[in-house]
Amino acid sequence: MSVVLMGKTGYTCIRHILCGVNLFFWLLGTAILGIGIYLHIEWDKYSQILPAYHVLSTDNLAIVSGALMLLIGFCGCCGSWFQSKCLLVSYLSVIVLIMLLEITAGVLGYVFRQEIKATLHSELMDGIKFKYDPNNTANGISVTWDHVQRAFNCCGVDHYQDWYKISAWPEKDYVPSSCCVDLPPVNGTEGSTTTPAPGEEPYVCGLDPEKDLPRFRSNGCFKRIRHWILEHLHIVGLTCIIFAFIQFFSIVAALLVVCTMDYKRGRRGRKASPSYNRVPTL
Repeated sequence: MSVVLMGKTGYTCIRHILCGVNLFFWLLGTAILGIGIYLHIEWDKYSQILPAYHVLSTDNLAIVSGALMLLIGFCGCCGSWFQSKCLLVSYLSVIVLIMLLEITAGVLGYVFRQEIKATLHSELMDGIKFKYDPNNTANGISVTWDHVQRAFNCCGVDHYQDWYKISAWPEKDYVPSSCCVDLPPVNGTEGSTTTPAPGEEPYVCGLDPEKDLPRFRSNGCFKRIRHWILEHLHIVGLTCIIFAFIQFFSIVAALLVVCTMDYKRGRRGRKASPSYNRVPTL
């Protein structure tokens, strides 16, 4: 009796935990999908800084991952709660497929890491040389580069000379004003322009390389961004370990529920149908 009770309690506990985990992921997927749609509407233009990787932009990744989490959460939650073998098998198939894709992506990323690095570098250089236009903020490239250079205290891809003679100023050795270190506060304001005298135009840093060279940021953005990613790589690793543990638990729990589902239903069916001692009659 105790063995049967323990088996029933363990089966129910695993089924409820699996349902709760997938309900959480269903709600999380809904939130991520909403964030992805918002980013796609409001900030899609900023992904044009790397046009070849537009598919891998934050908004697209959020939409895809959110929709996938909605599907997985629905199949896992409903399948475990209603003990639907069809939904649980679909859930298992998707989880296993995702794990295989994650392993494949990790292996390919490690094998082709130098090619990926070179492609990213080339895309950033093409964005500066041919697509940067300070007079056209609609494509988001100029705004994004200005934000990146100020946030990471860098200039250009490798150095400030990457900005020389680009398509925006083909005959000039200009750099954007965001390449200049901000001036000390003057009259309560600060920035890369000096406070003009009455009737004079404000001086914009970057238009006179010889004069403004001491103010140029000396580090390239490619190395700064790569260094920032390496510094935060432990967060990515910890997140991957947590998700791998959740995926492994989900696979084991779903397999246990699927394999014992028919047995539990058979026991309930036998208990529901009463047996009678039939006396043979002549």
